[in-house]
Amino acid sequence: MLFLQAASMAVGVVEGEQYLLDNQLLYSNREMVQIAGYGDEKLSTVLVTGSVVCEACLHGDGELHLRQWPIPGARVVVHCHDQAKSKRSSKTASWTDEYGDFVVDLPSHLHAIPNLEKACSLKVVRLPNNSKCRPIPNHYLKKHNYSLSVENGKGNGNENENGIRTYNTGKIKFLHRTSKRSPPCIINKHIINQNA
Repeated sequence: MLFLQAASMAVGVVEGEQYLLDNQLLYSNREMVQIAGYGDEKLSTVLVTGSVVCEACLHGDGELHLRQWPIPGARVVVHCHDQAKSKRSSKTASWTDEYGDFVVDLPSHLHAIPNLEKACSLKVVRLPNNSKCRPIPNHYLKKHNYSLSVENGKGNGNENENGIRTYNTGKIKFLHRTSKRSPPCIINKHIINQNA
């Protein structure tokens, strides 16, 4: 008798699970996230990389030199617009390291956005308090938003063998407060890297 009761309970559990599978309205948000593949195990990775540097045009020794160094501790934000989902937007932030480099790991819900490099842009929102740099005046970048480039010219980001897609902003340049952008200095591009 006990065996029959246990067997009928097991059948009830199986039937109940089938009912849950057939009726998705009964799933909790956590269960739906796991079923969709966004649970504890991350299925894909999308990274936005780049660097933030400061430039100074130096006039000395009868020559013009463009000196460049990293800006550690700058805050960058990637802003993505999902046109397919009622113009919903999302922001993800990161900080530059001691070399001025940053890596922004985009959340999973943004991975499926088509043409991610067109839907997302990056902005430097804060420089360290002790920084003597400012945005370079440029009428094309009034809001100082930087576009994402697909690395190595491949579509939909450069995906490596581990399934990681990478987009790059390149070097984001700020101008030292005491420096003036002089056309001869920019044309010569005689760059001296302070860390070299």
